[in-house]
Amino acid sequence: MYHIVGLILFTALIISVYQPELENNRTLLFVFIAMLFVMAAIRLEIGTDYPTYNTFFENVKPFSLHPDYSSGFQHYEPLFQYSTAILKHVIDSPIFFFSLWAFISLVFLWKGILDQSPNYLLSIFIYYCLIYINYTYNGIRQGVAMTIFIFSLKYILAKKLLPVLALTLFAVLIHSSGFLILAAYFMSFTNFKNRLIIFLVLLAAFITWQIGTGEALFLFIMEKIGVVTPDIVMYVKLFLEPHTLVQVLQRVLILIPLVWLYPRLSSDEKYRRLFSIYIWGTIIYLTFGFFSMFITRINMFFRVLEIILIPMLYEKIPSRSQKMVVNYLVMIWGFIVLTWVYYKEAYYPFKTIFGDIL
Repeated sequence: MYHIVGLILFTALIISVYQPELENNRTLLFVFIAMLFVMAAIRLEIGTDYPTYNTFFENVKPFSLHPDYSSGFQHYEPLFQYSTAILKHVIDSPIFFFSLWAFISLVFLWKGILDQSPNYLLSIFIYYCLIYINYTYNGIRQGVAMTIFIFSLKYILAKKLLPVLALTLFAVLIHSSGFLILAAYFMSFTNFKNRLIIFLVLLAAFITWQIGTGEALFLFIMEKIGVVTPDIVMYVKLFLEPHTLVQVLQRVLILIPLVWLYPRLSSDEKYRRLFSIYIWGTIIYLTFGFFSMFITRINMFFRVLEIILIPMLYEKIPSRSQKMVVNYLVMIWGFIVLTWVYYKEAYYPFKTIFGDIL
């Protein structure tokens, strides 16, 4: 199921090499977004967080204006919590709940791709392989915040602080990672002068992780902002594992073309500012590499920029044959990433309200 959908997206991408007008075909993008929505809407017990979100929906108390009202789930962000509580008055179906948040996430993604991507098909293929399953079926709230981030790029690039603040607030009320939208706004003003500076900064971040300074810095920051609570301490103890070699190697392989072509593309202010945000995400990823699961969640917020940056690189490729090679390399990379789902009972077989699909 997962790779069949990937092949459908990839086939359209290959055809677009010979029919370039398909690259930015709005109708085709809409059809693919709709396809991903249907997959999310009909899924049943798919995703490691599915039981948690299902329990939340089943047990959240319908909203009331009574002064003693409590949803029963105060640890969730307010907008996510209370919008669900209000909807419980209208419909009491988990299918509707999961469909609604998938719809919200994919609408922001659709608009963000339309606004920023020079190649809609390549963007949606990369999103599907790298982001969709983990952040539509699993980390639902962060997935919505990430697509709001993609939508917010037009305001970040236009240097419009007030809309960025408004979207940050909206995202934070759904998932706390939404504050990274505002952080990205300021990160975008960083100007990495050349490849040597980028290399030295990334090397310094890697060394900071390896010598333990990153861990000490992380705990210091947590203490200063008052976030060290028993829950955080427990989370650290349970998930305190460093990045694996494969994880770091994947990041390096993605970075190579982005950094190598930086001198050629940095004259484009849009690429330069998006790349600056992306590099800051990588710096965070490497500096705090001792805490892989937590930092990877933060890092993925910035990695979603790959659905814009990689198509921007792709558009600079002059020949059709070179584009074909790049498309196949991206396909191999994406399909390898997708294989993890077959080793997780929470994702495979693909269960739906109509039955299992292999």
